[in-house]
Amino acid sequence: MVVDGDDENALHQDALESGIARARAGSCYVMAQASWESMGLVNELFDLVRRCGATSCAVAALSVAGPPGWIELRNVDLHVDAKNVMRVQSLRGEVIPATPGTIAWLDEPKSFRIRATSGRVSLDGNAVTALLNENAFNYPDAPIKNLRVRIEDGKVVQKGTLHKGVDIPFEMWAVPVLQPDGRLRLHPDKLRILGVDGLALMHAIGLHLASMMDLSKAHGASVTGDDIFLDPLQIIPPPFVDGRLSAVHIDGNLLVQDFARTADDSVFGTLVKPDSSARNFVYFRGGQLRFGKLTMTDTDLLIRDDDERDPFDLYFAEYNKQLAAGHTKNLEDLSLRTWMVDYAKVSGAGDRKVAAAP
Repeated sequence: MVVDGDDENALHQDALESGIARARAGSCYVMAQASWESMGLVNELFDLVRRCGATSCAVAALSVAGPPGWIELRNVDLHVDAKNVMRVQSLRGEVIPATPGTIAWLDEPKSFRIRATSGRVSLDGNAVTALLNENAFNYPDAPIKNLRVRIEDGKVVQKGTLHKGVDIPFEMWAVPVLQPDGRLRLHPDKLRILGVDGLALMHAIGLHLASMMDLSKAHGASVTGDDIFLDPLQIIPPPFVDGRLSAVHIDGNLLVQDFARTADDSVFGTLVKPDSSARNFVYFRGGQLRFGKLTMTDTDLLIRDDDERDPFDLYFAEYNKQLAAGHTKNLEDLSLRTWMVDYAKVSGAGDRKVAAAP
């Protein structure tokens, strides 16, 4: 149930009590506009909701921008650049405009964030390489250059050039360990510098990795002692993702990251229900959303894979090319269904070969 704060009639007691009755019977989502606060009715609403006794009944005090929008992705290869992808096995969350009072706009991924309520994503070595080179260490005088990452035997292997007065080739093996603050700790089990045991060499002269590389200007990366710390959510390109990682592990050649499930995840399967026939998709539900020259209110937009034999290859920065190559259908309830062609096909890159999802 959505209660419109712009209409005083919608705030009548009988309307609210009706919503509570629905909550007892199933699940409802009661949303209070910020404008209600001036009417002194928010506390009354919260009290009524508490009386419903339904744990799936969520209450949110929203800005004047309106009710929240939600997003669900399933079996999507989401591009981090033109060549590399982040495999999204599943990701669910709230769509939050980057600037309060504005509307999320698909044409500008920086215009919104995703507050993850649950999910699993994975990256192969090429994708991690692109994220580190293009985002973490992409600044003048960065101490790490020509970095290449591969994932093998349960470890993340980094190979590149360390610039410390002179260029020093290095190769480091580490098992990623999730920290309580959400960062990944990479402690070198093995380090080769100039072809010799790097750890033994550094320690023999009283040095540590922190002495060899200054990461104070890096984005989403830092070093303490011999440990490198990476913040996975800080190095991905927009749309940015907020959330708490609950687990990280390596599966074959993939670095797999799980998002902790939050209470708001209960809206999926109730308020947010994509078409049951869809296997590879991005689904937007609720709130307002802009795409191209159109703006959707009470959004119900399902973007499906035109060919579901492999994951949906989606590049937000170039999505209109994929849209133009596909087709769209308006349903009687005013919702919109669109089928997009994989980015690799419309960009001329041909069929991709990607690792299987874990």
